[in-house]
This record gives sequence, structure tokens and C-alpha cells, in this order.
Amino acid sequence: MSMHEAELEAFLAQTFPTPLGVIATLRRDGSPHVVPVWFRWDSGLVHLWTTENRVWVRNLLRDKRAAFSVQTFEDPYPAVMIRGEATARTADDVTTVEQAQAISRRYLPPDDVEAYVARWSDLRTIVTIVPDHIVSWSVGG
Repeated sequence: MSMHEAELEAFLAQTFPTPLGVIATLRRDGSPHVVPVWFRWDSGLVHLWTTENRVWVRNLLRDKRAAFSVQTFEDPYPAVMIRGEATARTADDVTTVEQAQAISRRYLPPDDVEAYVARWSDLRTIVTIVPDHIVSWSVGG
């Protein structure tokens, strides 16, 4: 059964335990490249914090098509799968740090977020996926 909008929003925003997302990009030869990532769902967009040197980001810079999924491993095994286009923005500015903190806040205790993001000063790329197709289910797959 597909998730209703409120259920989808709650599922993608859940924390502690916060599920990892999985991003799939296309390599130059057309084969898939799949990586687990921390993410944040905000106003219908998926945001990821990384560095532009990663293979999956370089793939997106060449071909914006991406697939993204989130699933849990507890009954009733809900899942969301997204296809869309992604953009990558690299900057060492306040906006990037705030996005990185917002993503990290989903996975870390509040008191640890600022120091954690500061420790990863080489990660100054925010990837944003704009969904054009979403499939979800809340009861079994």
C-alpha cells in the first residue's frame, strides 16, 4: 500500500534510529554506482552532504539522473524510492554549513553536531535531488 503524503513525510523525517538513504548514479559506461548516505528530506527535496571528489558526485556532474531509496528493516518494512535529477553545489559558506548541520542533526546528538561538521571541513558540497517520480509502501514490499 502506498504511503499517504503525511505518512511519507513522517517516514522520510524520522530520527533515532534514522535510516540511511541509498543513492544510485550512472557511471560513464552506464552501469549503476550505489552508495549509502546520510540525508535530509525537506520540502519535497532530498539533500546530501559530501565532497565533489566522490565518484557518485562526479557521476552526477556528468549525468544529473539519480535514484534514491530509503527503507527500514523492521516490520512492516516500509520503503520509499525516488527518481529525479540532482544538482551539486560546492561552497565554503554559511548556507553549506547550515545544510551540513541540518543533515547531521538527524543522525547525531544535538550537542555533537557543530563539532562534527567543523571536523569535516573538506566536505562542502550539498547535493539536492528533485524528485520526478516517487514510489512508496508502508506494508510489505
